[in-house]
Amino acid sequence: MMKNQKIGKNTYGDMVVSLGLANVIDWDLLRDCFQCGYNFSMGFEGSEPFRQIQNATAAPWGSKQQNDNASGFSSDFRFASGTETPPRAEEVEPPETPLSRGKLHGNYDTLLGESPVHLEVLKYIDMFAKSSEAVLISGETGTGKELVAYALHAQSARAANAWVVVNCAGMTENLMDSELFGHEKGAFTGADRRRIGLFEKASGGTLFLDEIAELPMLLQPKLLRALQENKIRRVGGTTEIPVAVRVLAATNADLVEAVKTGKFRRDLYERLKPLHIQLPALRERREDIPALTAHFLRKKNNRSVQKVADINPEILSLFDAYSWPGNIRELEGIISRAVLLAGGTDILPQHLPEDLRSPQAHPSPSADVTAAYSTDSNAPECPVLPFPMGATLKEIEKSVILATLAREDGNKSKTAAVLGISRGTLRTKLRAYNK
Repeated sequence: MMKNQKIGKNTYGDMVVSLGLANVIDWDLLRDCFQCGYNFSMGFEGSEPFRQIQNATAAPWGSKQQNDNASGFSSDFRFASGTETPPRAEEVEPPETPLSRGKLHGNYDTLLGESPVHLEVLKYIDMFAKSSEAVLISGETGTGKELVAYALHAQSARAANAWVVVNCAGMTENLMDSELFGHEKGAFTGADRRRIGLFEKASGGTLFLDEIAELPMLLQPKLLRALQENKIRRVGGTTEIPVAVRVLAATNADLVEAVKTGKFRRDLYERLKPLHIQLPALRERREDIPALTAHFLRKKNNRSVQKVADINPEILSLFDAYSWPGNIRELEGIISRAVLLAGGTDILPQHLPEDLRSPQAHPSPSADVTAAYSTDSNAPECPVLPFPMGATLKEIEKSVILATLAREDGNKSKTAAVLGISRGTLRTKLRAYNK
């Protein structure tokens, strides 16, 4: 009928036609609906679509009397008169283009990945870095919460000032109180001198509170007051000390559930949650695995005496099928282990932990995997890739694309050129793999 047009029945069985911004109406479709006996409700009185309908009622098929005589059905026009004038087409904002790193203001080279969910995280970092308000970073263990926190600091106006990290888990209440807020001489047994706390040390900069859900309940009001008043009081002291600290907090726990069970104060949660970044698990951004794998391989090669030449393409297929409970940290650990076990040769499935290996995914003895990506100019140009018996064409295509992406260090333009497809097609396929 027209762009953005919706047709459906209301509660009275009448046909409801929602007119979009286009100035052309598909009269043939309207005629068909008329002949089916539907009543119509149409909006935007005074708009071009409304005038077209008014003019069209003079047509034989649009005339109520003639239509009733011709079909025996009632085709009563009921025009909804609105007070608001619909926006002109030129006033409507164009559809939002896909997010890319080029649209970001900061440099996030340490946060690898091009998946939509990862770029969404970078977008929030880019926006929140400009603020001095507290930020809550949530995500499963191993998703890179501290890296995100540091990126917020590094891209902020406080980047040149202190970056202080404290883990809220594993400390007693008294020790944490003194660690965060400091203490005066004689405040308790053994306090033989004044201690400056981390809030004061971080003044002018950023204080990162990791595992905030583990902060002792009795200390949570003191943290809330520091966030609200920008003042702290040392243990055993009476003086209010002003501090200018930007607090970043991270957790892998469900704070909503912690509030319900009484383990976390609601007022503190409400103070932290307005600026919230939720990090996706690695299984939710699988298309980033090749680039992350290549990065960790380069990193380990730089530190290892025995260099790994390449990764068997089947490795990426196994990685793609794995659930990654430990996320990016687990991937880095597996690459480190595989580099040691490979002993200077290519990383093969047998170099992976047992739970990562699939019984159907072992390469056939005749498959020359190393020839697939050999740098030898005399090597055959047509690679031989190992695939399990019964693999579908889609699974094979996916493995080849991911293997090529890893080979090209995550460079989509080079990968598309090697595969002989457009970059847009490659992006579409990678988005599909990420679902």
